[in-house]
Amino acid sequence: MLEHFVRRQIEKRTFPGVSILAAAGDRVLYERCFGRRATWPAPEPLDNNTLFDLASLTKPLVTAFLAVYFIEKKQWRLDDEARRFLPGLALPATLGQLLTHSAGLPPWHPFYLYRPQDDLAQVAALEGVVEPGTRVVYSDIGYILLKHMLEKISGAGFRELAARVIFEPLRLRDTFLGVPPERTGQCAPTEVGNRYEKGMCRLGHAAAASRFTWRSGLIRGDVHDANSFYAGGSAGNAGLFANARDVFRLGREFFPAAATLLRPETVALFWKDLTPGSAGNRSAGFRLNSGERTSGGRALAPSAIGHSGFTGTSLWLEAQGERQWIVLSNRVHPRVKKEGLDAVRRRLHLLLKRELNLP
Repeated sequence: MLEHFVRRQIEKRTFPGVSILAAAGDRVLYERCFGRRATWPAPEPLDNNTLFDLASLTKPLVTAFLAVYFIEKKQWRLDDEARRFLPGLALPATLGQLLTHSAGLPPWHPFYLYRPQDDLAQVAALEGVVEPGTRVVYSDIGYILLKHMLEKISGAGFRELAARVIFEPLRLRDTFLGVPPERTGQCAPTEVGNRYEKGMCRLGHAAAASRFTWRSGLIRGDVHDANSFYAGGSAGNAGLFANARDVFRLGREFFPAAATLLRPETVALFWKDLTPGSAGNRSAGFRLNSGERTSGGRALAPSAIGHSGFTGTSLWLEAQGERQWIVLSNRVHPRVKKEGLDAVRRRLHLLLKRELNLP
């Protein structure tokens, strides 16, 4: 059933190919690739060494992780106001509100269109900002601000900080914020040009977008998200590249008993509902599962935590058995489809559990 379902999705061009990994504890229970990593300009096979643009998985796996790391180091607290660290920020949002998408910010803004204007000045001019803490609205902007805060508190660049705190201690050889040129050929390509994001700019940003020089060729080895690309590779909201095995290794760090980089009581912040009573319950960096309203689905426990990425990636974690469900694809290649993958992900989780005879 699982293989038939995946191959049918490839035939329907839901994605060119997909890398699937399921694990319990330190054991990989299922690992398989289907389809191709590229269809244009020429077909290429997909294999386990393929590096995927993980898109918004960057938020929990890097940005939120680093924010929680500095909480453990007592450099800041969840209730600290962001403007304590970014004096130019007018918004009275807290660190915790930025992490949980409850800072009152709009979902998105093309910062790159208005540079060299400062990012904080652009935030001050945004429309659609509401009182922080009133509701959960998924926002790239909050994680872009978190990246600025992390660089301010650490005195290091975001890429350097991630390598020092996460990638190097875990000895990750296939995880990058900025893919080395010699590894570009291993990357699953994404869109041809930034057509989708250019289209997003037509509403409210048409004049600035008309003057901007957009990418036109096949995007490969560079982050698909334009805010991250024009910020040098990552703006905190996207930019992470890895294969399924390294995502699995990163995922282990979010289980209290398995974590090697943080203390168990610190790791608990990734599992705790920090926005109780809201629609779209959030922990530090993750969304809590709510059945058909998330990409986790009813096959996963209500206490599961997870995240997905626009390019076609997702990671879900279940406390029971320290289970991981990893689905990596480049569904935006060679063009972005309007249809999302949440229904496909929910079905995959169900079929994977059946394949593995897991309750």
